[in-house]
Amino acid sequence: MKLLVATAVAAAVLGLVRSQCFSERDDFSVKINTDLSGISDFGFELYRQLAPPESPENFFFSPYSIWTAFTLAYFGAGGETAAQLQRALRVDDQAATLGLWRALEAMYQRRQGINTFTVANRAFIHNNLPIRPCISELLKREVERVNFLETLPLVAHVNNFASASTKGRITEIVSPDDLRNALMVLVNAAYFKGTWQYFFSAKATRPREFYVTPGVPITTPMMKQTASLRYGEFDHIAARVLELPYADGAMSMVLLLPMEEGTQGFANMVSKLNQNNLRAVTLEKNLVKKNVDLLLPKFKLEQTVSESLIPALQNLGIRDIFDSRKVDLTGFGPLRNITVDKVIHKAFVEVNEEGTEAAAVTAAILVFKSASSSRDDLPVQFYCNRPFVFLIQDNETQNILFMGAFKRPQGSAQ
Repeated sequence: MKLLVATAVAAAVLGLVRSQCFSERDDFSVKINTDLSGISDFGFELYRQLAPPESPENFFFSPYSIWTAFTLAYFGAGGETAAQLQRALRVDDQAATLGLWRALEAMYQRRQGINTFTVANRAFIHNNLPIRPCISELLKREVERVNFLETLPLVAHVNNFASASTKGRITEIVSPDDLRNALMVLVNAAYFKGTWQYFFSAKATRPREFYVTPGVPITTPMMKQTASLRYGEFDHIAARVLELPYADGAMSMVLLLPMEEGTQGFANMVSKLNQNNLRAVTLEKNLVKKNVDLLLPKFKLEQTVSESLIPALQNLGIRDIFDSRKVDLTGFGPLRNITVDKVIHKAFVEVNEEGTEAAAVTAAILVFKSASSSRDDLPVQFYCNRPFVFLIQDNETQNILFMGAFKRPQGSAQ
């Protein structure tokens, strides 16, 4: 955390313009709030909206990507629109939030090595829209003026940005229909690639039974290993928890297996997930090294969320930005009735014997709308052979980067 604070201060001093852009007196030199629990809680709440526990389907997304895309919108929001975004995204004022944004960017850029996590943000804005000079200066890395009248070249340009930022894992985020009548597109792309600290042997991977529901098995490739891993059982989240670290220890996959089998047990666990509970269970004193016999499905998931995303965000309290009668994005400039009309989120994850690759892209498309109990020396069995939740988190900040639920092997019928 101290390292993050130092990075934040450096970003505030070196990278941010001291102009009054967000308020009459913007102060970019204040100590940045390094508590990222709000980002995680935003992610848990959004997950519960998008993937009801009773749904039998797999789900995967990047709450951090969606949070980042809407934080970019927050920098240009005013009035009640800004207040709603601030509450839902669980952030401080705009100047402090920009400082945190830059600090996280710098930290993830600095930590490239065996494992990689990168984020890229872009605000594609129509050439003729009047944007305040201070916004263009503060967000000079992100703002790109483009011609929305040349739809096909612009679609290719936005998709190339998504593809390049995700190493080709997500090659298309918008179509010509998506950009019809658009004047602004706010895009975030996130990419992660990590190798396990303890590899799974490919020779140990073989078809095993995965129980979609109790008594209903489906055969799927399952990886297997026995290793000393951090493990715990927690009644307050009704889950058994296992940390599966990546090679340098900076990031981990956290597996949450409901104590109770079946749909009700899964729903009970999901209802209790928040950052405070997660932080409590992942403390070093609470997750204890155990000799663990682990089974984990080998899987690949691809997810597109669009139609359900705006209602989910509205349920979290972000409403005015989707309403042409109420939207206030005058922080960007003297804009009227520029409204978020569509939000598209695509995500990809592959988990295999070597590690994990994950990517996500979020695009918010804005248009003009007229106002209308075992012994310690024996292996603990942790068999992910029934529905479970998995998180990819940054261990230094406990920032949840990706989140998913594996409920059914691919290709299986309901």
